[in-house]
Amino acid sequence: MPSCKFLAFTDLHHEPQVSPHDAEAYLQQILNRADAEEVSFVIQLGDLLHTPELNSALGDMYVSHPLPTYSAFGNHDTDLESLDYILRMYRLEKNYYYFDRDGYRFIVLDPNYCRDGEGNMVHYAPRQVREHRRGTIPQEQLDWLQETISESPHPCVIFSHQSLERTDGISNRDDVWHIICRANCRKEHSVILCVNGHHHCDYCTFINGVCCLDLNASAYHWADARNPRHPQEFCEKYPMTVNSLLYDSPLSAVITLEGTDRITVSGAAGKFMFSPTREDVLQMTCKRRLCTDRICVPYISDYQIDLKKNSVERFRKE
Repeated sequence: MPSCKFLAFTDLHHEPQVSPHDAEAYLQQILNRADAEEVSFVIQLGDLLHTPELNSALGDMYVSHPLPTYSAFGNHDTDLESLDYILRMYRLEKNYYYFDRDGYRFIVLDPNYCRDGEGNMVHYAPRQVREHRRGTIPQEQLDWLQETISESPHPCVIFSHQSLERTDGISNRDDVWHIICRANCRKEHSVILCVNGHHHCDYCTFINGVCCLDLNASAYHWADARNPRHPQEFCEKYPMTVNSLLYDSPLSAVITLEGTDRITVSGAAGKFMFSPTREDVLQMTCKRRLCTDRICVPYISDYQIDLKKNSVERFRKE
């Protein structure tokens, strides 16, 4: 039975001009955990940093780590730099790709496409007016995904910045699920797990026999309303934190795949900075992102996932 253990994290959003957390220290703690857990590889699921020209040292720190490191593209990665620039920073040849390790195939998608004024499908680019909030996966990439899954000798895990599970994640998610479901009908356990970032939530569920892990952000949750607990001088120094609930420690998850029987997710504990009350959190948080179980929390839960029974047991880090 193949087994693989890896570490995943997402949405560190490093920008020293507007964000107070020490991103280098946060990233170092995440990488130290990966070393201590002796994982096979590390993957970050997008939006690692902003203004890459000024902050590329953090990208260098990540890709230079001795463990194999992989990256998925986030919707903010190309806000200020081109796709080619970010590819070079992450030392990638392509923005969507796969790699085989420890008896599994890991597939990295890039849904960050939209149509330009002439109706052509183009990748997100700096200072671009985007037609909608949700990204799209172009047909060429969908064809590649179908071929990559069908030709795989191993069970597949799919990574993407935006969720394949949520209806507000990717505009053509149904096309992706058509590919996944057809593959699983032809060969059981062709795809066993999908992992995403972007939504800054802690959640796990099943869709059509495939486990879907909505991974919480490493540093904060973006909110609809102003945080009443932030001191005025703090907001003046870090204006982008006004609408955020900051975590006091970096969040990551160690994910262990055990054949096609079970998956274990070892999350991370944290607390909100400035101690907002539960009422504060409920009043601030973005209702379109949340539901009864998909709540705003400063941690990543532990999960015991049974792939045979399609069941998820959650152990919250409260």
